Amino acid sequence: MKRILIFFGAVMMLLGSCQKLDLPELDSDKEINGLKCYVFNDPEDWGTSKEVDLLSGNYNADRGAIIYTFSSADFTREDLQRCRLEASIPSTASIMELSGTGEEIGSGIGGLRSLYNTTVYFKVVAADGSSKSYQVSLRYE
Repeated sequence: MKRILIFFGAVMMLLGSCQKLDLPELDSDKEINGLKCYVFNDPEDWGTSKEVDLLSGNYNADRGAIIYTFSSADFTREDLQRCRLEASIPSTASIMELSGTGEEIGSGIGGLRSLYNTTVYFKVVAADGSSKSYQVSLRYE
């Protein structure tokens, strides 16, 4: 009898510890919090750059459309050949650069690039798998 009670006690302890974990819901936030452009004026000195807030231009958050015009008073055409984009996104999201046709080019939007009269496409993918596409049109006047 004592063995049966010990056996049932052990079984009850094992079954009682099998509980379903309460995992939090996956985050669906896919909005960018900031988009900056760093313009490197001097090709000999990569340590100094001018920071430009691209969201200060014409930004439609619902459509993900950003239009920014660089002023010729602040930058030259050659300056815009040496730029780097930096996006601030939710910590659980990821960012993918897209081609003009919507195909994924690669992860992130980093690296030096020319931003002279060009359009950059990317999407932010939330932790739950939903995504939002963005289009950044950059002009020079």
